[in-house]
Amino acid sequence: MDVGREAATARVVTLMTPGEKSNLEAKARKAGLSVGEVVRRSVEAYDPEEMRQLEELAVLAREFRLSAERASRAVDRTNAKIEKTLQELSARRRA
Repeated sequence: MDVGREAATARVVTLMTPGEKSNLEAKARKAGLSVGEVVRRSVEAYDPEEMRQLEELAVLAREFRLSAERASRAVDRTNAKIEKTLQELSARRRA
């Protein structure tokens, strides 16, 4: 037990699907921890405000990606117009 950490004596029963339970057990095995320790750490790490902020960031990231894609297409169209204009000017010089 960690120094300064209270002994775990309160019990919480949580219903989950068999798949969720298997997933939790697999995560605990992979981390070399007990299922209870994974749950305790998860509870300690969970912050609803942080989750809301992450969701907002995800929305902003999607909007940024779409904006960057639109900007890239606009640059491609502009480059094509510039190339066409240069070809026309070159043709006029030769004529």
